[in-house]
Amino acid sequence: MPTDSATRTVRVHAPRATVLATIRDLNSQPEWIPEIRQAEVLEVDERTGLPVTARFTASAPVGTDSYTLRYRHHDDGMSWSMVQGRLQTGQEGRYQLDEITPDTTSVTYQLTIRHNLPLPGFIRSRVIKGLVDSTLTGLQQRVELSGGAR
Repeated sequence: MPTDSATRTVRVHAPRATVLATIRDLNSQPEWIPEIRQAEVLEVDERTGLPVTARFTASAPVGTDSYTLRYRHHDDGMSWSMVQGRLQTGQEGRYQLDEITPDTTSVTYQLTIRHNLPLPGFIRSRVIKGLVDSTLTGLQQRVELSGGAR
């Protein structure tokens, strides 16, 4: 079973709290992640109000996938693992947020996907790197264009 991973770090010109709120707003992901077509929070932690599980429909060069993720929230980011998927057999990811200045945040996005797709390694590598790049570009644009830097 192929496993593909990619990691990238970008600087976002916004406070860490603003970036954290943006990544935790799972329902808005179709607005800033080009590959996400639908997002639905299925379960919310009653104590914190943060999402626990969510279902997504996403498109990629290899096809359209539906999957459910379970989230863990941290003071410095958010991580997840896949509960169920159609094309994917597993997914783990993490956003790690580090304050550079009060108005600048370093965001590291790590993504690992497991699947049974019979594709050459160089194509799989290009696809996952493209997913990570487009997610971080979308996050930057969403936060910075919405006036995230205060």
